[in-house]
Amino acid sequence: MYPLFRTIDEPCGLTVTTTERPGGVRVLTLVGDVDAATVGTLDEALASGGRLVADLSRVGFLSCAGVRSLLEADDRAELAVVAGGHAVTRSLEATGADLLLKIHVRPGDALTAVTPLAAEAGPDA
Repeated sequence: MYPLFRTIDEPCGLTVTTTERPGGVRVLTLVGDVDAATVGTLDEALASGGRLVADLSRVGFLSCAGVRSLLEADDRAELAVVAGGHAVTRSLEATGADLLLKIHVRPGDALTAVTPLAAEAGPDA
């Protein structure tokens, strides 16, 4: 007999790795899917406020709950988002969040967006 169904074991969930960068910028690298079951992990990671880069280039799915979490974080923090994949970009565009958030293709561009230039800080900063 031939099996009608097969199970594919894939890691599920969402992992967040946090890296502190010079100038007080926190980079959050997300791997996995952001959906109703994992949005709490994203909320916790974004709760720190301050200056944040959310690298979503390794996110396979971004739900509306994830978009809401990003928008709420943007209200209380300086946030730049790295949207690498089609699924993330599509979710951001479909909800109009791409017009409200600072979206970047590369992490370096996002870091530049939230890191103040030495000239702007001034000599007394």
